[in-house]
Amino acid sequence: MRMEKRVNIYVDFESIRGLFEQAQRENRTSLFEYEVYELIRFSGGETIPRYLVVGKGERLSTEKLLALPGEKVVIKTISPYLVHKSDVGAVRIVPKETEQVLSALRAMTYEVPEQYARNILQDPQSAPEIYSGLRGQALTAAISRDIRGFLLVQHMPVSHEFGNELIVSLRETREFGMIISAGLGGTDTQLYIDSLKKGRAVVAASTEMTDGESFLNLFKETLSYKKLAGLTRGQKRLVTDEQLLECFSALIAVGNYFSPAKADSPFVIKELEVNPFAFVNYLMLPLDGLCVFAPPKHPKVAPRPIMKIDKLLHPASIGVIGVSERVENVGRIIVRNVLANGFPPAGFHIVHPEAAEIEGIPAVPSLGALQGKLKGGTKGGR
Repeated sequence: MRMEKRVNIYVDFESIRGLFEQAQRENRTSLFEYEVYELIRFSGGETIPRYLVVGKGERLSTEKLLALPGEKVVIKTISPYLVHKSDVGAVRIVPKETEQVLSALRAMTYEVPEQYARNILQDPQSAPEIYSGLRGQALTAAISRDIRGFLLVQHMPVSHEFGNELIVSLRETREFGMIISAGLGGTDTQLYIDSLKKGRAVVAASTEMTDGESFLNLFKETLSYKKLAGLTRGQKRLVTDEQLLECFSALIAVGNYFSPAKADSPFVIKELEVNPFAFVNYLMLPLDGLCVFAPPKHPKVAPRPIMKIDKLLHPASIGVIGVSERVENVGRIIVRNVLANGFPPAGFHIVHPEAAEIEGIPAVPSLGALQGKLKGGTKGGR
C-alpha cells in the first residue's frame, strides 16, 4: 500500500485506485456517493458519515439499519446517471424505523424514475446520452433499470445556515492542469459566486503550483473562511485552521497523483467535488460528493510548461496594437487599465502608424520598428 505524507496527512493512493478500478469493471466513469466518502477517508479525512448500502431487490437488514447512529436516516437513490438527486425526489429523510424506511424505499423505486423521466421530457438537453431519444414508458423503464439500490446515511445534525458549509473540488482543465477550489458550499454555491466579489465566494489554484499552506492563506481571504473561523458577528468558529490545512493538502496530493501531467498516473480525475463539507463539534463531514474519472491519455501528453504562466501574468514588456489616438476604443482602455495597475511605462510599447505618443507612451509606426523582442504581448485589436 503506497502512502504519501503531507502536513501530517496520509493518502492511501492504492485504495483510491481500487475504487476507480472497481467502477471501471462495472463500466462506470464515475464513483457512487458512498465511494466518494471512501475516497475522502483514504485521503486522510477524519470523519465520514456512517452508511448502509441496500442493493436493488436486497432485503433490508433491521439490525444494520438500527446500527446507524441517530433517530433519522437519509435515503439516496444510487444510479450512475442520477446526479441532481434532490430535483427528482431521490433524497428523503425519514425516521430510523424499519417500516418507515421500507415504505420510502418502495415509493422511491417507482417515483424517482417517473419524476426523472418527466424532467427529461421537459428539458431533453439535460438528459444523459444513454437516455437520448427515449420517451414515455421506455424512458422510465431505462431509468429504473439503472437504479442499483439505495444509500442509507446517518442523519447529521448540521447547520445549513449561510456560510456554515464548505465546497472543495478538484477539476482537470486544458489550460492549467488540475485545479483545486474551495469556498461557500451548499445548494446556493453558484448564487454566491455570481453575487459576491471575485475571490470572496470561491478561490482556486493549480495543484502543481500551490501547497496546503499557500492555498489556506488564499482561502483566508474568502467570506467562507471568515464564517467558518468565527470572524463574523455572532458566529462561532466551526473548524480549525489545522483541519482546513490537512484537507487542502490531502486533495492537492490526490490531484497531483491522479493528474494528466503525471506520466504514470493510473487514472485521471476529471472532476471531484464535495459539496458540502458540514461541521459538527469540530468535525468535517462530507455530506454529498461526486467524482468523474478517466483512464490516462495515450500517448502520454507532455507536461504543460506551467511555470511559464508567471511570465504571461507578469510580462517584462507589453505591446498594444490598435490604440486610437483620439477616441476611447478597446486598445486605449487596455493601455489605461494596464498603467493604472502599476505596469511601468518604460516597458510599454504602442504600435500606431501616425501618432508620436498616446497616453504618454511613445508610439512606433510598425512592429518592425520595435527595439528588441517583446517578452509577453497584448493585442487590443485593429
